[in-house]
Amino acid sequence: MKKIEDYEAIKKFPVLEGYLHHFSQTSINNEIPGLLSFFFIQGQLLLPYVRIPTGDNHLDPRVHVFWIQPSRTGKSIAWNFVSEIMQEIGVDYEAFASGTDAGLIGSNKPLFDENNKPTGETEIVPGLLAGQKAINFDEGSILLTPNKHSQETVLYLQTACNSVGSNSNILVKHLKGDKVECESKVSLWITTYPPSGVKEYVLTKGIFQRVLLYWQQWDMDMRQEVSNTRLGTFFQRPDDNEVSKDDICEYFKTTEKRVRDRLLDLSETSYTQWEEMVKKNEAEEVVQQYMWDMFTPSANYHTSLYQKSDAIYELLTDRMSVSMSEVVASFTPGIENYLGIISLHMAVLDESWEINDDHVDMAFEILKDLFVNLIEWLEGSVEIDSNKKKENKILEALTTAFNASADFELEGKGGGWRRQKN
Repeated sequence: MKKIEDYEAIKKFPVLEGYLHHFSQTSINNEIPGLLSFFFIQGQLLLPYVRIPTGDNHLDPRVHVFWIQPSRTGKSIAWNFVSEIMQEIGVDYEAFASGTDAGLIGSNKPLFDENNKPTGETEIVPGLLAGQKAINFDEGSILLTPNKHSQETVLYLQTACNSVGSNSNILVKHLKGDKVECESKVSLWITTYPPSGVKEYVLTKGIFQRVLLYWQQWDMDMRQEVSNTRLGTFFQRPDDNEVSKDDICEYFKTTEKRVRDRLLDLSETSYTQWEEMVKKNEAEEVVQQYMWDMFTPSANYHTSLYQKSDAIYELLTDRMSVSMSEVVASFTPGIENYLGIISLHMAVLDESWEINDDHVDMAFEILKDLFVNLIEWLEGSVEIDSNKKKENKILEALTTAFNASADFELEGKGGGWRRQKN
């Protein structure tokens, strides 16, 4: 992958460069996850006001991240920085604690009267995936354990990633004579060490087509380099940057207000009316009604998208075997969705209500590297070609044995049969 300073978005937007500077003071040598964390935070800020129309459907601006990297390489501590920024700008966040249905979706709590007798009524206790918030799964390996419980959790997470306002992001748990239902507007930040068999799991579980997947292997030289850098920070003040943490927080706050005010202006809605709509769960209708007007594409926007799609499929056809490309092709719809999402994020950074080819270029530069990174990782151990060759050799041996055997007639089945042994 490119050096972080070589990405055009880093060169163009000082707040993004400043954010990565401060992130790297906390989590050393993890600039790519740091870059993704910026859009992770911004996606939550934009979510109440922005939808990305796609014909009769739509996407939302959330960015979900799945980060696979060896233990003790800065994954967990990175959340310290991310959560600090979110706390300062008012973005709710929680950490994964319980994988039970009640913990994830919610439960019905019976109500009692003043005499501590059940009234027959219940109230919903929201679960982790209910509502709008950022969620940290610090031990994502539990999602990769092949058992019934983890499979149900993964299905819930897949549903939570579906577009807000589409009704496909509604989580439902049926109980005896009742059910618990919640709408999920969460953004997922999942980290794990690379457990055994993780690559095969990535290929078969739909959650990985809904996230931006980043992996990185650390050798001993990388660990030592980071150790030396970290030791050099003892009793050493952090390096200054022209963009302070306060500047970063102010950017996020100003951005949310700017985007919110545009929606309210377009819809001729006062802030008081908007707050009332949010309380009554009526805001989504307004957001979708004006999603065509919030951001508009430039004249060459779609041409740029088509060109990027061509580049993705060239990667699949030019550098990969047919069997491997068919496997990796299942990730292309997710890359295409994120191309639309991150392009919008670039327009937001650019303070532009028009999304142009430059925004698409900057988004694709990042996404292409992530896609190539994924391909290289999967090619490293998913032995699709070698397995196919083994199958072909077995089939060839069976065919040879079949042709070398004498034909005989099986009673009631006709001729053309071969005996396994004479």
